[in-house]
Amino acid sequence: MSEPTYEDKLARLTAVVEELEQGDVPLERGVALYKEGLALARECSRRLQAAKNEVTQVGRELLTVFEPDETAGEEQ
Repeated sequence: MSEPTYEDKLARLTAVVEELEQGDVPLERGVALYKEGLALARECSRRLQAAKNEVTQVGRELLTVFEPDETAGEEQ
């Protein structure tokens, strides 16, 4: 089975938060959900940062390709 996607992990995190917000969760279950939620939040944050870094890098590469040639327009 493949690794869950970012969207899968975010959906699970949302479900964990909703369950904790109900307030009627037994202590042991609440602690387990809290730990799971922290791990999910960390992983989602890591994946978002990696995606942001990738987009930034691609943007820099594109800007480099489209930078004006400083010699353009000069007569030889």
